[in-house]
Amino acid sequence: MSEELSGFPTLKPAIVTKVDIRDVHDLGTIHNGSKLTHYGTPSGTIETVPGYEPAFKANVDFGADWLSFDPDGKHARIDLRGMARTEQGQAIDFRYTGVIKMPPEVQKIFNMDPNMATVPFGHATGSHSFLVADPALKDLENSVFVSNGRIKVTENGLVVETRQSLVVASTAMD
Repeated sequence: MSEELSGFPTLKPAIVTKVDIRDVHDLGTIHNGSKLTHYGTPSGTIETVPGYEPAFKANVDFGADWLSFDPDGKHARIDLRGMARTEQGQAIDFRYTGVIKMPPEVQKIFNMDPNMATVPFGHATGSHSFLVADPALKDLENSVFVSNGRIKVTENGLVVETRQSLVVASTAMD
């Protein structure tokens, strides 16, 4: 007999973040056997999608990803943190943690292979959090966001793009 599943959250599209990858600093192999690399992300944008409130558009002022590659080479661990400022001057501290699957097309990007190309969504998933001081943006701080990510190869370099959805709690009573 099939039981209907209830009580699960739903997702509401909310935010698109694009950060530019610039400086790359290889730390090397650390205590747990992972390779740690620091990727500077000094610029980019964070923008809400139509219909999401509070609506805003922000420019990234600073950011970096402390990305670790598992010893077996099959996954990488995202630990991105940054600061952005909205067009109204509101400061946003943003954080992104997640996991990247590392098939050959993704490995080409991290190895800076001349044949690298933009990869589709589906290799990176994560969660996002925000810290804000402005009361108008407090819902960001008090919400949970999950995302799909991809890396775009552009003529100006690499861009990490994430599309974040708000996790909406179920109100089911089963």
